[in-house]
Parts: sequence; structure tokens; C-alpha cells
Amino acid sequence: RAVSFVCVQRPHRQTHHTQMELTEQNMQALQHYLRQTLSPDPAVRKEAEAFLQSVESNQGYPLLLMHAADQATIEPDIRLSASITLKNFIKRNWAVTEEGQVGVQPADRAAIKAQIVDLMLRLPGAMQRQVSDAIAIIGKHDFPAQWEELLPYMVTKFASGDFNMINGVLHTAHPLFKRYRFEERSDKLWSEIILVLNQFAEPLTRLFVHTVDLLTVHAKNQAALKTLFSSLLLIAKIFYSLNAQDLPAYFEENMALWMDKFMLLFNWPHDAAPESDEPDKPSLLEMLKAQICENIALYAQKYDEEFAPYMERFVSVIWHLLTATGIDAKYDQLVSTAMGFLSSACQRESYKALFEAPATLQSICEKVVVPNVIFRESDEEMFEGDPEEYIRRDIEGSDIDTRRRGACDLVRALCEFFEQPVTQIFAHYIGIMLQEYAANPKGKWKSKDAAIFLVTSVAVRGQTKEQGTTKTNQLINVVDFFVTNVLPELQAPNVNENSLLRADALKYAMTFRNQLPRDIHLALLPLLVAHLTSTNTVVTTYAAGALEKIMTIRAGGQHVVTAADLAPLLQGLLTNLFTALEQPGNHENEYVMKAIMRLVSTSKTDLGPYVMIIVNKLSHVLVEVAKNPSKPRFNHYLFESLGCSIRYTCASNPVAIASFEENLFPVFEGLLANDVVEFQPYVFQLLAQMLEARTGPVPAPYQALFPHLTFPALWQSNANTSPLVRLLQAYIRLGGETLFPNEQSLTGLLSVFQKLILSKANDHEGFNLINALVESLPVARMQQYLTTVFSLLFQRMQASKTVKFVKGLLVFICLVAAKYGGPLLVQTVDAMQASLFAMLLNRLLEDTQKVTGDVEKKICAVGVANLLCETPVMLTTYVALWPKLLTCIISLFELPEDEQGHVDEEAEFASMEDQEYKASFAKLAFSGRPDHDPFPQIPDAKTYFGKMLHTAAARQPGQLAPLVAQLPQEAQAHLQRYLQAGTGSTILP
Repeated sequence: RAVSFVCVQRPHRQTHHTQMELTEQNMQALQHYLRQTLSPDPAVRKEAEAFLQSVESNQGYPLLLMHAADQATIEPDIRLSASITLKNFIKRNWAVTEEGQVGVQPADRAAIKAQIVDLMLRLPGAMQRQVSDAIAIIGKHDFPAQWEELLPYMVTKFASGDFNMINGVLHTAHPLFKRYRFEERSDKLWSEIILVLNQFAEPLTRLFVHTVDLLTVHAKNQAALKTLFSSLLLIAKIFYSLNAQDLPAYFEENMALWMDKFMLLFNWPHDAAPESDEPDKPSLLEMLKAQICENIALYAQKYDEEFAPYMERFVSVIWHLLTATGIDAKYDQLVSTAMGFLSSACQRESYKALFEAPATLQSICEKVVVPNVIFRESDEEMFEGDPEEYIRRDIEGSDIDTRRRGACDLVRALCEFFEQPVTQIFAHYIGIMLQEYAANPKGKWKSKDAAIFLVTSVAVRGQTKEQGTTKTNQLINVVDFFVTNVLPELQAPNVNENSLLRADALKYAMTFRNQLPRDIHLALLPLLVAHLTSTNTVVTTYAAGALEKIMTIRAGGQHVVTAADLAPLLQGLLTNLFTALEQPGNHENEYVMKAIMRLVSTSKTDLGPYVMIIVNKLSHVLVEVAKNPSKPRFNHYLFESLGCSIRYTCASNPVAIASFEENLFPVFEGLLANDVVEFQPYVFQLLAQMLEARTGPVPAPYQALFPHLTFPALWQSNANTSPLVRLLQAYIRLGGETLFPNEQSLTGLLSVFQKLILSKANDHEGFNLINALVESLPVARMQQYLTTVFSLLFQRMQASKTVKFVKGLLVFICLVAAKYGGPLLVQTVDAMQASLFAMLLNRLLEDTQKVTGDVEKKICAVGVANLLCETPVMLTTYVALWPKLLTCIISLFELPEDEQGHVDEEAEFASMEDQEYKASFAKLAFSGRPDHDPFPQIPDAKTYFGKMLHTAAARQPGQLAPLVAQLPQEAQAHLQRYLQAGTGSTILP
């Protein structure tokens, strides 16, 4: 039986909204679809999710979800599903677009904000967390300006004594304030923080003190302690957020109170706190102590003068904690953050005296660092059983705290002031570890692993993710250590033996790639090729990573490893890289795919005999990963590899484009037909790249696709905008008027232009699209639309004049003048309003210098030349503007570009804070837009300008010279050079 919602039409300000009322039938229908979202059948689940999204625009829908979550008579799973669906609805729809479009009706917005906090406080556990997250999402957009009552209302719940309710408030406040940790400081942000502090700091402090006191009262009640420690953990996290930007006066005045309570919690015995539900996970007390470590580390780093009275006490208690805490994995976060505090402290000049005694340094190295770099059984289990997580922790710098990273950071921090003694201490331990390994390689391999790790920690003094190590400890010879102790591990013939030490060796080669000489890199290449065949995922991954990094090393601006160096190894490299992708656990190994990409980009045309084999294999991989796109970086490198293959092959062999299309077009059609939205931006970029490589008419397969590219659904995703515009530009430039057999086909494209030009985020793409049309279509096809186009542009300029928009408008006006003639331009604009062209020029002339880019400047030069030299009205009605316009174009040529012209596009465009893969546009580096010059027949804009001016003056002797004489002397001197270059004369007729 079909289940459906009953909706009614409600008039509202001359429009009608479909409304879902709170009826029994609608509640039953909602429960039906929510139940289906929990179905084990993916098809049923997907259909229900799609249907619920399709009714999101109906007024009242979110209130139905809130009601469903609140009803105790509904099954808990359905209530939880309603909570999750509500959160996702708010996440997708709450933001108001820059055009003012809302996804949640005003009445619903008001009702949600009026009811959602109380709903959250009534709900249990998992449901409460979902609705709390929804409140945080609303707060991100509306708090505090449009939701002033939120914080005062939440604070009133602190007095309730109900810690389920209090924890709900704290869970909501934490993500609301967490952004203070990361956002760039501004007056607006600091004003908000002050407002929050005025309303929240004192109640939070009272709650903190009261909660700590309750620990003693409920010392024997494990359930109560669990709730109290949950509250304290959230309070400690909020404390960090509120102190992250600057030290608030309130917390400075109450520092003693907070620090005394932090110290009390630090000394709270572990056996007097609730254990974790999972034996290998940290307890609430351990997580709380770890957060306190972060809090006091923040104070030690940023507010060292104010924190100085407490420093010695905390160093002592943390020292004791580090020497007394066991090696179990559940303590890792605590130990890592504790070492992080010591790292913060020992790097500060003001605390140097606490660490400088030789006995203290010896003790830190021996009792804190060395025990925490030893490879444990849990590490070994992860290395073998969960290689992806091991890699993430070991070389990717993941957010998960590890003991080894904490120890490494502590070693480097100690070296800031005590490099020589610390190096000597560790050199002693490293020597002992290497001797232990030499005496018993099979039994003491962990000693060598620790030795290699310690050498790396002590030797690296500066590094970046992109460049590797940039500065080393001069007391350690990293090359000698590599040759003597590391390289032999890679030279042993069986790549499946001693996997951990091989992984260590490969990591060392990556870390010190800039320090190792070229002859060692060349010797490494065949060894790396061999290690790609290892059955151990970590070894395979690190071999691929080392290969990729070695191919990026530059010295003196040149690659250290060249295509010629790789040529003898190409067949083995390609075979082993693609074979590695077929190994269990490696099917979507991003390091292997990145190595393939780098190999293609380095070898370029040397890959000619293999390129179609590569493309064929990559196509098969693409078809497989499209079934469930789950590894964004792997997918990105996959498409980069394809783009790189197209770029370098077609540059030397243009006819090869047909082979690429034969291989890729069916795959791309399948991706588009199956609506694999994650891949659409990539597909459009590669289609554009292939079309740009063509000459002649648009091939039939592309023609069949063209009408679908203006479908509104494709343009709903911001990620598609730039790739689609680029693809449309390629179509227009190649096909021209043949693409538009009727007016409907052209108006569809102009509708896309209208959508783009009204958006501050995408107006530059709107200009790209309309410029392609003006450049490629004859005036007879475009003239009837120009008035509408200019009207849209002027409306947008009136509403929001940004630097980026003004630049785009100036270039467009000049392109119209250059392609269709100055007289038509002036006539079109003035037909909209008398003398509008003069007003427009006066408004834009001051911004001419903001135009940047050689092509853009050439367009402006050609357009202005047409206006000055081929537009009669400029010498009659608008003659007063003639010298001004000439001065502006000379300034554009000669003066430094206005720095405002170099817009930080990330700041000017709409900020894309949502980091979800689907929402982000990943530009393909190897498939970049080629530079396009609409006037290739004009090699030099200044020479052209001088020639045009001389010709115009010859037609009207004596008329232009007086106007030129009005220019400043410097501008006249520049103009004489243009005339000399264009005509051989510096004198106008």
C-alpha cells in the first residue's frame, strides 16, 4: 500500500508554500519512511532517503521530525532515525545563500529555534547528541546575532541539578565555541567571544567547582562518577576554546581556582574513577587528564608570564605521571598530551632553568623518551592487522595522539636549547640499541627500530610535509647513518622478511630525501621497485611513497631524478605499481596511485609505448571505485593520472586524442548516467581537456552530451560549477554557432550565465561563459541578448560591487567593443538609459588598474583602441572622456598592478567551510585550463594600440593631437613609444 504525506497550500505574501501539518496520517507516513531508512536493503534505504529529501522544502516537515523524535510511544530506532534526519536536514538547509535563498521556511526557522533546546534536553543519550549537533549547526549560522536568547537560556539549566540536562547543554556549547580555537582573530570574533564570556564564564566556573566537589560526595557511586567525569571533560574542552584566542580577564582573575582544581583532578587516583567500557580504550578520567594537559600547555605557550607561578608544580606532577603510567594503549592519549605539555614548557626561555640540569635532561631522555619509543605488542598488531591505521598514525600526522609522536616532539623541543647534551645522551642509547641488534638480529629487531626512530627524532630540526626535512642537527650525519645502518635492510634480497625494519628504512629515505645525494637515490630506485612486490601493505605503501617523493626532489631548479633515470626501469615500475593495486588491502592505496601519477608526470613522452595500457588499467580501476567512492585522495590521484597522460601524450601526438576518447568516453558516460556525483567535477574537467585538444568540428559523442550540460540538477552542486563552465567554453570555442541550432538552445546557456553572475562566489565563471559566447558567436546571434546581459550586470554591480566583479565587467565591456565594435557597445548601453555609457565609464575608469593578467590587459587594450579609434561618438558626445580613457589604458600598461587586483580569491569567493568531499571542488593540476588568447593575431598590445591610434589620427588630421596634449607628460612619453613601435613615428597626423 502506498504511503504518502498530506500537504495543504498556504498563501504567503503572494506566494504559496506547501505545508505538512501535524496530523496522525503524516506521522504514520513519516514513521514508515524513517523505518525504511534503517532497512538492510540498500535499494530500499536509498529510495526512502531520497524521498525524504524530496519533501524537505515543505513547510512543517522539520517540525514533524522533531515531534517524531520526542514521542516516547514510537520505537527508539525510529526516534533516533528522526533525530539523525533532523540534524542532516538542518545541515543541508539552514544556511541562507548569498542570493538570499532559504532552505528552511521562516516560520519553521522560528519554531525550530523556539523548541529545539528543550527537545534536546528531554531526549536520552544518542538522540540528545544528534539534536545537540543540530543546535550547534544552527548556532554556527545564527549565533549570536540571530539567536541572542540561546546562551542565557542554556545557562539557566546549570542550576537544575540534572546532569543529563547539564551534559546536554555542555555537549551543545562545546562545538559552538570550538571554532574559537581555529578562526583568525578579528574584531567581530572577539566581540562574540566577549559576549560569550560575559554570559558563560562565571556560570561555567561555578559549575566546574560544584562538579569537582561532587566527586567526593559520590566517590562510591560509579554511575554518578561516570556522569560527573563526562561533565568535567566537556567543561575542560570548553575552557580550552574560551581561552584559545587570548587570555580573558575573567579566567586570569580566577586562574588560581581553575589551576587548583586541575591539579586536584590530576592527582585523582585511577582506581577511584570509572573504568572504560572497553579495556583498550581510555577511561573518562584519562581523557580528562589529557584535556587538562592540553589546557595547561596552551597557557604555557601563550600566557607564560601569567602561568609562571603554576608551572613548576605542573611539571612535577606530569613528570610523575609519565614515569608511573603503564605502556597499555589506553594510556596513549594521556601520555602523548603529557609529553606535549613538557614540549611546550621546555621550548620557552622563561622555563629553561627547569630542564637545564644534566641530571634532569638525562632523566627525561632515559625515563620518559626511550620507554615511549619502544615498539609495543599493540603496535605490532596494528602493523600487521590494521596497516591503514598504522600508516595514518606513522607518516600522515593524524589527529590521533601516539606515544612516539609525543616522544619525538619532546626530543625536538629539548634540542631547541639543549641540542648538544641531548644529542650526546641519545647517541649513547642509539649505540647500545644497534649493538643489541647486531648481536641478535632476530630477537632484538625492536632495538634497531627504536634506534632509527631516535636518530630521526634528534636529527630533524625543520621539515615540511611537501619538502621533507629542510634543516638537520649538524651533530648527526644522516647520510652516513643511512649507508651504514639503513640501506642494508633494503638490500637484503627477500622483501617479505623483516617488514618493520624495511618500513623504517623506507620512511627514513623519505624523511631525509633532500639530504641524500643523487647517487644514493639512483641506487635506491631498483630497490624501491622491488619492494612494491612486498606482501606487507605498509612496506608496499612506503615504497610507493618513497618513489613518489624522490621524483619530486629538485636541486638548482632541476629534478634530481629525471625521465632518463627512470627509463630503464619503466616496465618494471608500471608492472609492480599496478600489481600492487591488486594486492589485498591495496585496492585503493592512495600512495601507489600517487606514485603512478608522479611517474606519468615525470616520464612524460617516454611513456608513449605504455600510455594506452596505463589508461586502460586506470579505466578499469575507475569503474570499480565508482561503485563506492570512499577514498577521496585515491580518486583524485587517479583522475590526475588520466589528465597527465592526456596532457603529455597529446602535446607531442595530437591525433592520440581519439584513442583517449575511445577508452574514456564510455566510462565517463557511465559515471554520468549512474549519477556518481563525487566524480562529476573530475569527468567534466577531463572532457574539457580532451575537447580543448581537438581541432575541427565537435565530434558526435560530445554533441549528444551538450544539451544535458545545462540541466539545473548539474548546477546545484558548487563543485560542478567551474568544471562545467570550462567544458562549455571548450564546446563554444570549438563548435561556435553550430552548437545553437535554435534560440532555445542559446537561452538555456544564458540562463546559466544569469545564475552565475548573481553569485559573488561564481560571478567570474559567469564572465568566462559570456566571454566565450561573445568571442565565438557572430554579432547577429548575440545582439538581441546584449541588453538583457548588460541589465543583469548593472543590477549586480548596483547590489554588490566587488573588485573581482569590476575586473570581470571591464574585460567583458572591452571584449564586446573589440569583437562587436565600439559603436554597438555604446548604442546598446545608451539605449537602456540616456548617457548611461558615460556614467558607466566614469564609474569604472578608476578601477582599470585592477585588471591583471596579460590576456586580460590585451583584451582591454584592443577594446579601448576600438572605442578611441573606431567609435565616432567618442569624439563628439563623449569627447571629454577620450583623454581620460587614453590615460587609463596607458596606466594599465605602465603602472604596477594595483595590489587589490590580486584578490585573495579564497577570501573574495564564498568561503567553502564544509570540508565534505562531495561539496569541495578539487581542481586537477595536470588538466588545468590552457591560456586562451582571443586575439592571437595581435602579438603585442602596445604596438597594436600605437598603430590603431596613428591610423585614426590619419583619418581625422589634427583632431586627436589636441586631446593627446591633455595627457600628463609621462603618459605622452609612453604613448610616443607605442607610436614608434607601431608606425615608426612618434607624431600624430
